[in-house]
Amino acid sequence: YGFSLIEVSIASLLIMLGVTGYVTLQSEYVVADAKINLRGVALHLAQEKLTDLVYFQQLSHILGAISFQNIATNLGGTIAAGERDVILSSELNLQTYDTQWQVENLYYVDTTFNGIADSWVKDGDPFFPVDLPRNADLKSVHVMVTWLDISGDSKKIDMFGSIAPIMQSQSFQAKYRLSSTTAVP
Repeated sequence: YGFSLIEVSIASLLIMLGVTGYVTLQSEYVVADAKINLRGVALHLAQEKLTDLVYFQQLSHILGAISFQNIATNLGGTIAAGERDVILSSELNLQTYDTQWQVENLYYVDTTFNGIADSWVKDGDPFFPVDLPRNADLKSVHVMVTWLDISGDSKKIDMFGSIAPIMQSQSFQAKYRLSSTTAVP
């Protein structure tokens, strides 16, 4: 009992469809992996900028020092706002990312007039303080990183954070952490 030409043709067609599907699936995986890698780099850049803003050295502006008071929209920290090229795997594979951030000063105020602060307000809110303190009570930061993916579509990552006017060196964790040589009973 042999195979007829029709049976061989149908079997070849089924194998060809299976191989075509497999190759298409593999190429989709490669494209998805590249997009995920680009997004991962953007996420890293956003986190890097937010961390950069947190590590200020002074509360008030002092020439040559990074200060809490100078953290503002697209200002502050050591990483500048704007575009920068990132090498992904080789010098031939550069990707341009644009990092921007917006900052809002927040103040903790008494909105119930009982002498106890109870609400966060920003500029333009009804209970915004008339006499502003020297430093904001908190800075709300919105970091945005944009790039073009491998399809040429514009993509964006948003990261939000808050920065309090407490220098890292003065934080509870920095002052009271155990050193590696301290023995704990």
